[in-house]
Amino acid sequence: MLTQIFSWLTPEGCILPQKDCKIGLVGGTFSLLHRGHRHLLRYAASKSEKLIVGVTSDEYIRKNQKSHPVEPYELRALSVILFLMHVDPSLNILVVPIDDEYGPALTEVEADCIFVSEETFSGAVKVNLARRARGLKPLKVFSVELLGQGGEKLSSTMLWRKILSRQTRGDFSPYSFNKENY
Repeated sequence: MLTQIFSWLTPEGCILPQKDCKIGLVGGTFSLLHRGHRHLLRYAASKSEKLIVGVTSDEYIRKNQKSHPVEPYELRALSVILFLMHVDPSLNILVVPIDDEYGPALTEVEADCIFVSEETFSGAVKVNLARRARGLKPLKVFSVELLGQGGEKLSSTMLWRKILSRQTRGDFSPYSFNKENY
C-alpha cells in the first residue's frame, strides 16, 4: 500500500502525472467572470501545462454588438489572469485579445487541446475544420457542462439582464444578488 502511495517518488525527485495537454486553448468574452466561466477555466487549467486564453477585444465586442454592457478588455483579461493564478500558481498562462471567432487556434501551431462548453462545442468543430484546411493538426476537444440557476442557463447575458432590471426598478444593490453565480 505504501509503495502505491509513493510510486511517484524516484531517487531523482517527484514525478508528477503529466497533464493531458501541452498547450490548451480557451476563449470567450468573460464578462462578469461568473461561476460558469470559472468552471470552464478551472477545468482547462487542470488539463493544460500551458493555457492560452483568448479574451474578446473591445473592437470585437463593438462589431458583434452584445445585448448587454461588457467591461473593458483590460478588466476582463485581468480577472481571468487573477483567477487562474489563484487556481494554479504554477500554470503557464498567456491571455491574448481575440478579434475573430478563431482567436489563436489558427496561429498556435503547437496547441493540442481546446476547451469549450456544451453551448460552444460547434465552434470547436469549426476551429478543427479550419486547422485541417491549413494543414494543422486538429485539437483534442474537451467540453464542460453548462451550469444553471433556477432552470435557466448561467450566462453573462442572464446576469446583466438581472442587474439592468434591478437598476431600472431602482432597487439595485450589489448585496441583493445570488453570490453563488459570481
